[in-house]
Amino acid sequence: MKTVDSCALFEGIGYIDSGFIEEAAQPLGSSPARPVWIKGLGGLAASFAAILMVLFGVNMAFPAFAESLPLIGEAFRYWNALGANASTYEGLIQPVGVSGENNQYKLTVPEAYCDGAYIFLTFRLDAKDTKLLGMQSLETVERPEHPGWDITVNGQREGLVCRPPTFTRRGYYFESQPVQIRLPEPIANGGKVQVGIGMGALSGRTQEAEAQGEAGQVVSTEALTLQVDLTADTSRSQEHFGESASIGGLALTGWSSSPSKFTVSLSYPYFGPEGYTAAARTDDGTELGEDLRENGDLEEKGYEPGDKAEQVCSFAGPPEGARRVTVTVFEGTYGQERRAVGRFTIDLETEEVTGQELGS
Repeated sequence: MKTVDSCALFEGIGYIDSGFIEEAAQPLGSSPARPVWIKGLGGLAASFAAILMVLFGVNMAFPAFAESLPLIGEAFRYWNALGANASTYEGLIQPVGVSGENNQYKLTVPEAYCDGAYIFLTFRLDAKDTKLLGMQSLETVERPEHPGWDITVNGQREGLVCRPPTFTRRGYYFESQPVQIRLPEPIANGGKVQVGIGMGALSGRTQEAEAQGEAGQVVSTEALTLQVDLTADTSRSQEHFGESASIGGLALTGWSSSPSKFTVSLSYPYFGPEGYTAAARTDDGTELGEDLRENGDLEEKGYEPGDKAEQVCSFAGPPEGARRVTVTVFEGTYGQERRAVGRFTIDLETEEVTGQELGS
């Protein structure tokens, strides 16, 4: 029987849990499905077309369930998120396999990467205590006597932006979406990165508790620590500063691109705290999503009418090989009717930027 050494969250898992697919058309039960391991690619290729039809049907009817499916779930899970296209960059993601454990579970980092501005880590949690396997999800919880989550980078905590992982059960183990750490200062290409990870109190929710919106219960207070050593790779990153195109009073004053994130800096006469909204896509049609609003709205900056406002818009990074990224700028807020006012196209090879006015 084959075994899987890594959950390989960035590149897919080499087996399909048929029990999960069968459950898609039925009410969710309380017993986890048993995994069926595929021993060769022949059987997988023969049934792949039928599985795709099931999966895409499941994604439309049960999007949350589709995200839990291994192999294909990755495509839905990280759609338009930071690092969504990292797996297209050859050699960027580094196999890690570092683990730490206590009496109740073992925590492993299968894969990770650092692009100089962000660190991304995948996590797998293998339960030793059967009480944990009764939970559908696990997350860290901060308690006075038992801290839940701690991250350091090269021994420092100050300035790091990181959200703790949430683990979802995948049969006999748990996995989390990639955890991103935003660095306060960039790390140069080839720089050594040492990530210290501490995890303590865990709260768990059963499937029934999740369905009813109930709070979790503390299922573990045992602490563990582990350390991950990485090398920063900024070789696929680029940036350009200085006004390069304008549409009326709206100017693009800078842009940057990395495997994790694409950003543009906009300058315009201030008209309100909501600013502009924006969306990006590549020349091959890959959607990089809406502006992630990493820096919040403009209200915090104290602009007055007539001031020159500076707004940075962030999107998922383009896939490797993308030649151009087009950013469309809108008046209006997300989720409401908007009017496209302009479009900027950035050529990643020549670094040329062109602008096109839209609307009237």
